[in-house]
Amino acid sequence: MSFLPKKTILGQLEIIEVYDFYDKPVLFSCKNKSGLIFIVVCVDSSDFAEIWLYAPVSSSRFQDINYGAVELRDIFTNTEDAFVYLVEIPYEDGLNAIVKPIDCQEIQEDYLPSLGQIIELENNSNNEIELIAKYKKREIIDLILQFPDEETKEAPVGELGLILYSLQEILDAIGQIKLGKSASHIIQPEVKEQTQIVISGVFSGSFGMRLEGTVYTEDTLGLDESFLGQCLKEFIQLINLGATQDELQAKLNILNQKTARKYTEFLKALTRIGISKLHIDWASPEHPKKTGEIELETVRKALDIIGKTKIKAEAEIRVNVKLVQINYKNRKTTLQEVGSRKTYKCLIADSAINDVETICKASVYEATIQDYVILSAVVGKEKHGYELLGLKLSTSPEFTEVKS
Repeated sequence: MSFLPKKTILGQLEIIEVYDFYDKPVLFSCKNKSGLIFIVVCVDSSDFAEIWLYAPVSSSRFQDINYGAVELRDIFTNTEDAFVYLVEIPYEDGLNAIVKPIDCQEIQEDYLPSLGQIIELENNSNNEIELIAKYKKREIIDLILQFPDEETKEAPVGELGLILYSLQEILDAIGQIKLGKSASHIIQPEVKEQTQIVISGVFSGSFGMRLEGTVYTEDTLGLDESFLGQCLKEFIQLINLGATQDELQAKLNILNQKTARKYTEFLKALTRIGISKLHIDWASPEHPKKTGEIELETVRKALDIIGKTKIKAEAEIRVNVKLVQINYKNRKTTLQEVGSRKTYKCLIADSAINDVETICKASVYEATIQDYVILSAVVGKEKHGYELLGLKLSTSPEFTEVKS
């Protein structure tokens, strides 16, 4: 038996929040495809059916309810349209639910909550996220921006939009890597299809956003993790690494240049919006909740580390070069590609230090060079650097005369 009625005048319902749970949600909010919101409570049961009250609420009253400004009893006895729906859901599958509107004043006294009870979303949403993921069969992410003023219940649109946009692009970039695609290529449609997330609601404490993605079907339930789940795990790990330099740099080198750049944009948006801390809760239908958290001071330190991080390119460069200049003391050399104006200003790696001891301008060499990117403090800006990994005299026949 489904606890949500189907094919009734209430429409196609989906859960927004679960406030109380006993074997199943017994107090929750839901909405239909038209956006009509209901607060729902299980009030009784018989030998044949369960009995529920559905109180329709406007979006503004829904916010007041979640802030604890409306008593639970008042939600049902004083609705904006002066009626509620009494819903009987049969235990037997295949039987239709019975839905009838009744005047608020006609609700049985023993169906009503006690006086003084309220719903406080900020105290319940994080505890119930696993239940919501299970019953909605979706990845559920609560992204919570905590501000210095804990009473703040709003956020600037521009910075908020950039936070959400860059988060989606981070997940896309991680997905690109996990599918074995080149990080330099445009994100493939099959990646975006699996990593897409949507925003389904906002809540207080200070400013929270409910994000959802990946609808599980009966065929996909029981799998270890969804593709989006794998990407979210990497993102949560990034957040929790904070400003741990070696581990953060190593992780970004695994996730590659595009992810590092998008993560930089995400962190910079957090600094601009003025948060004191970011908190993330994430749950899947068959996995326990995972959390991520990073404070503003750590965000700034992480940005400084990323700005100095060398993100290695996907492949090493092998090219025939001639020496332009070398500085043994600073371990730097400039090499020019033979037959081209392209030059490589390289740091000399430990692996190449012996190779350059006898280097001269008259000879042609085969160089192995690591290309890397250093992300600057300016979003979207980056510069390429090179490291000489190895050097040997070229064996190409066209350079035999030069070498002799």
